[in-house]
Amino acid sequence: MRSVVRITAGTGPVEVRQFVGLLAEHLAGECRRAGATVHEVVEHRMSDKDVAPASVEVWLSVPPGESGAAVVAGLSGTHALLARSALRGKKARKRWYAAVEIGEGERGSVGEAPRLSLQDLVIVAQKGGGPGGQKVNKTSSTVRVTHPQSGISVRVSEERSQRENVRVGVERIARILLERDCARARGAKASARMGHYRVRRGQADFVYELDREGRLLPCAGTCSR
Repeated sequence: MRSVVRITAGTGPVEVRQFVGLLAEHLAGECRRAGATVHEVVEHRMSDKDVAPASVEVWLSVPPGESGAAVVAGLSGTHALLARSALRGKKARKRWYAAVEIGEGERGSVGEAPRLSLQDLVIVAQKGGGPGGQKVNKTSSTVRVTHPQSGISVRVSEERSQRENVRVGVERIARILLERDCARARGAKASARMGHYRVRRGQADFVYELDREGRLLPCAGTCSR
């Protein structure tokens, strides 16, 4: 399973979005140094005219048993940049806040039913019955198809052929799994959208300054908070 580091500016101004871009690059480097493999960095802009992303997703994976998993999990929280903006006066604010959340999942659109192997299913022939208990066929073609991994089980008796009922059962289970994935994807997207508004300002877990080259420099207790 892959992990995702989500970095968001909330509804903050351009300075915060610029911080989000720098923070994504910095955290991706931290994850690599911890042994993680970074697969993809995805930027999300509010419009095509934005010069910096409103949020960034860093998709990665950590080998089982590696201490890097703890490093990645420890990145969650509120990150703050202490820097004056070139776009504002000297009396303007100099603290810019971004939120970082850690999640799990697989990136990609959901739109195709999974391909199921008969080895992944339990198929049992059953006696068929019609309304009032009347017998449908002399030779029963009814089957129950179960997908143990998900716990989904369907009973199919529409077709006269047992083989056809198995096919229908497999297709139904695949469709149910697809519907579940779609529901999870919708929930993940809604959660990501809500993440834009979940930035806890005024209390930072991590604080940074900018070095001479404009890169993030973590403060080691010397920054003025």
